Amino acid sequence: MLSARMTVIRSLLKTSLALSFVFSLGASAGCLCGPGPNVGGYDDGMGEDPPKTLQGITFVESEKGDPAVVGCADGQREGFADLKKHKRIAGCLGKWEGTKSMRDKPTGNACGDDGDVCDVPADVCAAGWHVCGTDGKARDLKTHTSWKACQEQTGPGKFIAAMSHGQTDELCPPPPTPSTNFPCMDSGICSESICCGEDCQFGKCRDAIWRGKTMISLGKAEGCGAVSSEANGGILCCYDGSGAPKPSAPTKADTKSGPADAKAADPSKAGADPTKAVATPGADPTKAAATPGADPTKAAATPGAKVDPAKAPTKTSAPTKAPPAG
Repeated sequence: MLSARMTVIRSLLKTSLALSFVFSLGASAGCLCGPGPNVGGYDDGMGEDPPKTLQGITFVESEKGDPAVVGCADGQREGFADLKKHKRIAGCLGKWEGTKSMRDKPTGNACGDDGDVCDVPADVCAAGWHVCGTDGKARDLKTHTSWKACQEQTGPGKFIAAMSHGQTDELCPPPPTPSTNFPCMDSGICSESICCGEDCQFGKCRDAIWRGKTMISLGKAEGCGAVSSEANGGILCCYDGSGAPKPSAPTKADTKSGPADAKAADPSKAGADPTKAVATPGADPTKAAATPGADPTKAAATPGAKVDPAKAPTKTSAPTKAPPAG
């Protein structure tokens, strides 16, 4: 009897040691993405586990301005509202029908929460800006913001990038290298988008962008490739160029001349008497303009003026020859 009991105990100990070894090996090789079992069924095979809604969130908005500088097509940010501190990244809120991929190409139809309904999420970004992470590279976000700003300075809500936080739907990725390419998966484990904002959360995989500090829009029912505006209507927009964005150029040059200029150019339209000479700027109005070729010693006669005989210059007659003596 004692021998049988010892056999059972030894068997249990072996099983326990084997499980510990497997767990240790799994932890060292990589962990399953996401937070594991949770209320709401994160590991539910049916794909249920919706992300948190954005309904009821009070966003912190920036002042309205030039979309080229603000980064949002409607000219106002809902995330990263401090334009002076966050010049190269913007959080822009929009609405669209159904679910869309974060990597759908922009149509050029500007939209936003202050504008029209979006055709695709990318349309909330202003011209000269793009959805962060569209190329799948970690450097896109790293060159536009930091993990600290992403977590602490974005403001209320969730603003997502166009990249899933896992490289596959099986294991957490290793820390990214410049050549690492993150996909944009539709749903399932590891599919959730990279996220900035107070309502983003940590899963088990935290290394996608910033090692140990990368947040996601938790809820595998909406991966990067199939997001709704109700739960993921906040978009991260990154500036295309280097340095700070510049204001947009004026669309039309002001080439209109004033009415005063037009009249000055055409005296007949300005009401001037065309029979009167135009005074030369800087000329002495008391002096008559000399006529080319005229004798400056002779005064110009005024047409129709009467000559006073007493004041008229006396003409000297030519000397008369005396008649010859008789």
